Amino acid sequence: MSEVNLSALTTEALSKSDVLWLRAGGRERLTWFATGEDQLAGQVLLVSGGPEADLGALPEQVELVLRSKGDGGRLLTLRARAQSIAVGNPWWEPAAAALLAERLNAPGDLVDRWRESATLWLLSPFGTPVQAPGRPGPEGGARVAERTTAGAAATRVRRPWHLGGRGTRG
Repeated sequence: MSEVNLSALTTEALSKSDVLWLRAGGRERLTWFATGEDQLAGQVLLVSGGPEADLGALPEQVELVLRSKGDGGRLLTLRARAQSIAVGNPWWEPAAAALLAERLNAPGDLVDRWRESATLWLLSPFGTPVQAPGRPGPEGGARVAERTTAGAAATRVRRPWHLGGRGTRG
């Protein structure tokens, strides 16, 4: 098997996704994120509480689970140090700007609401990945459960009436 450039893979995986799984305290939580630029390059940024989903107080070390966009399998599981960013911190404004750029349908006063009632988190990946291509994690090659499809137990889909009727499906 050929060598994998983990730094490039991490950057690519983070740039191709809008969400990640945050593993902390024995739980996995799906959350949206942003990546930092300039002095925050290589960092993962999260916002918790206030108008956003409350992730609670994060422990000092968390794991980031990045999934493949194609088949949903775990691509990388990284360890990261979690640090809250206080409003007076010089990193708060650049972090809020990066998060705002990734936030869909953001109201105009969102940064002010974050400032009043949310916590911004800086996650710094470190060390070798817990799981990476060619290096299965503790659960082996575990994948996300099969995609949900309409099966026999699914509710019948309403088919609108058409002039002349509709043919039956065979």
